[in-house]
Amino acid sequence: MQIHETAFIVSHYRAQFENISKDPYAKLWHNPKTAALLPDILDNVSPHEAIMHCVRNRFFFEQLHDFFKKHTKGTLINFGSGFSMYQYMLPDHVLTIEIDKESILQFKERKIVEWTQKNKLPQRTTKYISLDFNLQPQEEIVSKISSLLDNQPNFILLEGVLFFLSPATRDKIFAVFKALQKSGDLIGSVSYLPEVENTAVYQRLLDYFNANNDLNDSFMHQTTPLSFYENLKDYTILQQSSELETLATFAPTHDAPEPSECLNESLYILRKN
Repeated sequence: MQIHETAFIVSHYRAQFENISKDPYAKLWHNPKTAALLPDILDNVSPHEAIMHCVRNRFFFEQLHDFFKKHTKGTLINFGSGFSMYQYMLPDHVLTIEIDKESILQFKERKIVEWTQKNKLPQRTTKYISLDFNLQPQEEIVSKISSLLDNQPNFILLEGVLFFLSPATRDKIFAVFKALQKSGDLIGSVSYLPEVENTAVYQRLLDYFNANNDLNDSFMHQTTPLSFYENLKDYTILQQSSELETLATFAPTHDAPEPSECLNESLYILRKN
């Protein structure tokens, strides 16, 4: 399994509890190869992965919905967008910029065109930028993205990405965000707290990736302390939550797992001062 295949896996997760994720389009990415992987992942990592990804999706959907209801002109910048489909649940005035590796975006754009032509998706304005966060310099990343912005408010989403990046790349990416944003703009970010490293479920996650990942598709195992967000210059934490907390909010009738039994990622909303 290569890193980009996690995009298919996450889409499968989001489709399993569509009423909670509020993503009616995730199921478009269903394919037999990925479906065959899911039982092994759920058995060997955590049986709660699907519901946790659904409430994470719902958390950011609600944040995006509120932001673009307030800002009738604005841009969603989705870093490491994978196969997420947020813009198709948002008003059609939202411009979306999706950023990921070239192979992912080429495949995604082709499928989006196909599904739009078949009326499986509503028409939306999406622009694609192929980037390698690890290799390309900060100035080049800023230049590519800023050329597509029109001085409107923006919401930057960094979901399911930081785990795969080095601390140096993480710092570079947040410097990019600062250069792209104005006062009042928001960042949505997901990361693991360092405490998760001591849990058996996190070790099972690492073991699964190490056992199943392509040897040429290496990645970091990164956790991010709360202090990283607290110390970001020119940003304020508007909201800090966790997947277990969002489960209680958006799926209160669903049996909550013990914290030690799930990968309880932390969710943040940051505002540029």
